Amino acid sequence: MTTTNNNNTNVLKPRQLQFIQWMDEHFPATVDADTTFSRGELRNLAIKNGVKWAPAWIVKDMSRQFGRGEYRVPELAEYRGTATAPVTTDEAAEARAEDILSPEEFNKAMDEHEAREREFNMI
Repeated sequence: MTTTNNNNTNVLKPRQLQFIQWMDEHFPATVDADTTFSRGELRNLAIKNGVKWAPAWIVKDMSRQFGRGEYRVPELAEYRGTATAPVTTDEAAEARAEDILSPEEFNKAMDEHEAREREFNMI
């Protein structure tokens, strides 16, 4: 899936697309490109799907921030605007699936990252 954000073309990674799909299932159809989501809403959705944190690609991107703790996710509106999912071969789908971390692997990586970040901030 290709999205346009601030005149830059970005290609969603498999985990990012997965989060957009979770948002599609969870949030009402009235959501559009200007709808904002709180960090808590994003984190609750992540937790519901086995991930500890709201996705950093959303909450750490200052261009998405709209007010304190509110974020825009225009990719959801774009995703809903597509009539059908892109057609892929089984080989392509399997290759992408290998890149996706399980929730346990993701949480372990986040814990390790946060430990390093705490250690760095202590200096």
